[in-house]
Amino acid sequence: MKAQTLMLEEAEWRDGDGEVLTGSGAVDLPGLLAEMEGYRFILDQQASTPGHLVWSDAADTGDWQPHWVVLQNAGGDPLIGDISRPEVPVLWDWHGQGHWSPQPLYPSLQVLMDRIEVYTPPPAPTGVSPTVFYTVHLTNLGDQPLKVLTALKAHANYSHLAGANLLKLKHQLPLKLLDDNISESWKDELVRRFEALGARVQVTGRVFRATDPGS
Repeated sequence: MKAQTLMLEEAEWRDGDGEVLTGSGAVDLPGLLAEMEGYRFILDQQASTPGHLVWSDAADTGDWQPHWVVLQNAGGDPLIGDISRPEVPVLWDWHGQGHWSPQPLYPSLQVLMDRIEVYTPPPAPTGVSPTVFYTVHLTNLGDQPLKVLTALKAHANYSHLAGANLLKLKHQLPLKLLDDNISESWKDELVRRFEALGARVQVTGRVFRATDPGS
């Protein structure tokens, strides 16, 4: 299912709405460690250089527990598995608060798996009203490139990258963030998120006018 977009139905912590999962979904130990970048493992942006990345471990300060692993994330908010218990309870927390204080979400990993489904985007509306399909590119990383690249880890297209592979993206601009999508809210969210980090994004729109079946 790796090539498909996954959705967590009835995401309780988001007023009952479903939530698209944006993590890559680890299948081995290196992938699991990569999933915890930005959560347990924090990049020291002041001490790091493109050729030498310096990381800190939030478990050393007690802000992250050693038995917590990031199973998935939804827009950067982690779904955390507690592997100290055989049923692996699932916790969740908001990211960007400066500390971690996860709350219970599901009693076991099995319940989480049962709640995940393949996301099927709604069909494009038809009729005489035009529909705009948005494409968003990240064109410039701004003055804090490491912070922007770290934020890209929450994007489904780039969540599988880590370390040096993530840094290579700075030489591959422009980077596609949204591709021919009708969601104006998702377009606006991507623009807001990356411009807040000092990056520059470019938005293009393709207008589709459906034929009026009554004309």
